[in-house]
Amino acid sequence: MKARRVWTKLQLMCVAMGAIGVCTVGMADFVLMPAMAELAIPEMTIHVTMKNRAYHVTGHTSPGALTAIVLRNEDTVTHGFSSPLFRQTLIITEGDAEEIRRRGHIFSYHVDPGKTATIYFKKSSPSHHEAVQVAFWCDIHAQMQGEFLVVETTSEI
Repeated sequence: MKARRVWTKLQLMCVAMGAIGVCTVGMADFVLMPAMAELAIPEMTIHVTMKNRAYHVTGHTSPGALTAIVLRNEDTVTHGFSSPLFRQTLIITEGDAEEIRRRGHIFSYHVDPGKTATIYFKKSSPSHHEAVQVAFWCDIHAQMQGEFLVVETTSEI
């Protein structure tokens, strides 16, 4: 009932403002809010620190786990974060990263010095029960490369 009242208020506000473009954006944000709220608590976190023109990685993830990759640029220059992961799964970002697109698809995220950004994703389960290495690189500095692991874990009694 409360959501219906909020929706009605949004519609009335749009009519009163007479700005169809503004209303479309506002309603899209309203629809996306539950999805973003779900992303607020990732199950796994991978930290990627960019420092001295290199990546420093801690953490891993599991198949199907909501994962946050925290990109922190502690260097003096802008660095990129590019990966084939962007073609394989839905990516949602927040923070201070510039999305770089090529041919209509996400190619990289650029993070300026002193800035931090977070990328959220879910990696589907591999067909076999082994660790999968996810490669990434800086599209600005060719020598910067790294990887993190997607590891299937089981617990036995």
